[in-house]
Amino acid sequence: MARIYDPFEEIRRLEQEIDEIFSQFWRSARPRLALPRKERGEIQPVETQIAFAPSVDVIEKDNEIVVKADLPGIDKKDVKIKVEADAVTISGEVKKERKEKEENYFIEERVYGSFYRAIPLPAEVDPEKAQAKFENGVLEITLPKIETGKKSKEITLE
Repeated sequence: MARIYDPFEEIRRLEQEIDEIFSQFWRSARPRLALPRKERGEIQPVETQIAFAPSVDVIEKDNEIVVKADLPGIDKKDVKIKVEADAVTISGEVKKERKEKEENYFIEERVYGSFYRAIPLPAEVDPEKAQAKFENGVLEITLPKIETGKKSKEITLE
């Protein structure tokens, strides 16, 4: 018997492959958490690795662009900022430790990981004049715009 060609078979196979790629990505991006174990009378620390991308706001004003990023609980010494004419990159590391002790109860947790966020800008900026401040877990980057291509010159033919 002859097999009938199904034009959608290839599309279904491609859809399954894409679904599998996304499933693998989300499985690896999830935080890993192990419960503390009691070995030889000691409680072992819990280590959690997180995948984190800060939330950002990009505000375009007349002469500047302002980028605000939420970085709660992160120390400013662990944050790196790179400014280019058309984009800003924010990256760094998250390091947190918490210890709690009560009567017969003890928890020690460590959270660590890195973050990275590349933000395209709606206009060209001057990286040399960029400024940043960090207060209460909010990073604010002010980027002065530069004018590009607005000058014109009329040329007469000889």
